Amino acid sequence: MPPRFDYHRLRSRPIGRDTGITATLAPTAAPRRLRIGGLFPVLLLALGLGGCAHYTALPLAKAPPSDASLHRELAQALPQLPLKTQGIDFAAPLSGEAIAQIAVLLNPDLRALRKEKGLAEAQVFQAGLLPDPQISLAADFPSNGNGQLFTAYNLSLNWSIGSLFTRPLDLRAARANARSVRYDVAWREWLVAGQARLQARSLYYLERQEAIARDAAQLTGKVWRQSEAELARGDLDLATAALRRAAYVDSEDRALALARQVTKAHAQLLQTLGLPPDVHVRLAPPRLRETIPAAEMLDRLALRHRLDLAALRAGYSAQDARLRRAILGQYPGLSIGLTRAADTSNVQTWGPNVSLTLPLFNANRGVIAEAEATRAKLHADYTARLFQTRADIHALVADLQRLRREIQLLREQVPALQAEAQRLDAALNEGNVTLLDYETLRGQALSKSLQLAALEQSFAEQEVALELAVGSPWATWKTP
Repeated sequence: MPPRFDYHRLRSRPIGRDTGITATLAPTAAPRRLRIGGLFPVLLLALGLGGCAHYTALPLAKAPPSDASLHRELAQALPQLPLKTQGIDFAAPLSGEAIAQIAVLLNPDLRALRKEKGLAEAQVFQAGLLPDPQISLAADFPSNGNGQLFTAYNLSLNWSIGSLFTRPLDLRAARANARSVRYDVAWREWLVAGQARLQARSLYYLERQEAIARDAAQLTGKVWRQSEAELARGDLDLATAALRRAAYVDSEDRALALARQVTKAHAQLLQTLGLPPDVHVRLAPPRLRETIPAAEMLDRLALRHRLDLAALRAGYSAQDARLRRAILGQYPGLSIGLTRAADTSNVQTWGPNVSLTLPLFNANRGVIAEAEATRAKLHADYTARLFQTRADIHALVADLQRLRREIQLLREQVPALQAEAQRLDAALNEGNVTLLDYETLRGQALSKSLQLAALEQSFAEQEVALELAVGSPWATWKTP
C-alpha cells in the first residue's frame, strides 16, 4: 500500500519520500491526499540510466607549429612509412617519393582534413543508437470540493518503435558516407602528394634553366668587360662594344627572371610540404619515363584506382539509402507505451497506449522529393567525373607523346650547337670569324639549351599530372 501524505494547512512539505522535492499548496476546505507511491524515485532512476558526457576544453593554437615540432612529428611518423622511404635525410637530395611522403604527413590542410574521418565515424555511431524512451508525469491538485479528495496524477512511458524499421537504412547510409569521407580524404592526400612532386620537378628544372642562364650571363659579362678595355685602348669600334653590351644585358635579364621563378617555386613547395619558409630543400633529378602507355588502358586503370570515383560511388550509395529511408517515412509512425493514472476519487488505472502519425497532409513527400533530386545530382556528378577523367587522360597522353618527339629532336641538336659554339669561340680569338657570327650561333645554342630544359620540365610535370589523372603511381601500371 503506497504511503499517504495529508495537507491540512498552508506549508511546504516533501512530495514522496527522500526526494527533496517540495510543493506549496493553497489551503482548501477539505483535506487532500496524494497517492503516487514510489513514482518519483522511478522517475529519478530513469533519468539517471543514461551515461553522462563531460566537457573537455580544446583551445585554439596561438601560433603555427614550430620548426622543431614539425621535425619531431615527422620523425615519429617515419617508422610507419614504407621501407623504401624510411629515414628521410633533409641534408641529401630528396626524391619524389620522399617529397610526397613529407607533404602527406605535414601539409596543414591535410592535417585538418583528416578530422573529417572522426566526424563520419561519429555519425555512424549516432545512426546505430536507438531513441530514448519518453516519460511524462502530470498531477491535478483539487482546489475545491466536499469530502475526501485526492491529488490526481498521470504517469506514462512511451517509446517510438519506428526507428527499429529505419535503423538498418540509417546505418547503411552512415557507413557509406564514412567510406565516402575516407576515400575523399585519401584522394586529397594523393592530390597533395602529386602537387608536391609536380612542384618539386618544376623547381628542379627551373634551377637547371637558371644555371644555364647564369653561365651565359657570366660569359657575356666577361666578353663585355674585355670589350670595354679594348674600347678604351682604341682596339675596338663602338658598334661592336655596344653589341656585346646588349648581349650581356639580355642574358643577365634572363638569369634574373629565372631566379625570381626559382624563389617563387621554392616558396610554393615549402608551403605544400608544410615546412617553415627558411628551410632549403635539395632535390634529386627526376627519372623520366621512356614509354607512354596507351590511353585506353589508362582509362580502365583510372576506373579501378581513382579514389575520388570511389568516394562518389560510396556517396551515391549513402544517398540511395537515405532515399529508401525517406520513403519509409511516408508510413504511419508508431509509438507504444504504458500509462498509470489516478483521479481525485482515488480510482487508479493502468494500461497500454499506442499512437500513430497519420500521413494525411505531409506524408514525407518533401523529404522524398529532395532525396530523389540529390540522388539524381550525384548520379550526374559521377557521370561527369568519368567523362572528365577520360578526357584528361587522353589529352595528357597526346601531350606527352608530342613532348617526347620534341625532346628527342632537341637532344640531338643541342650538343651539336654547343660544339659549334666552342669551335667558333676559338676561331674568334684567332680572328677567323666575325663577332656577329659567333654571337648568333652562341645565342642559338643557349636558346635551344633553355628550350630543352623547359620541354623536359613540361614532360616531367605532365608525367605527374598523368599519374594524378589515373589515380595510381606509374610503376604500378599493368594491363588490367
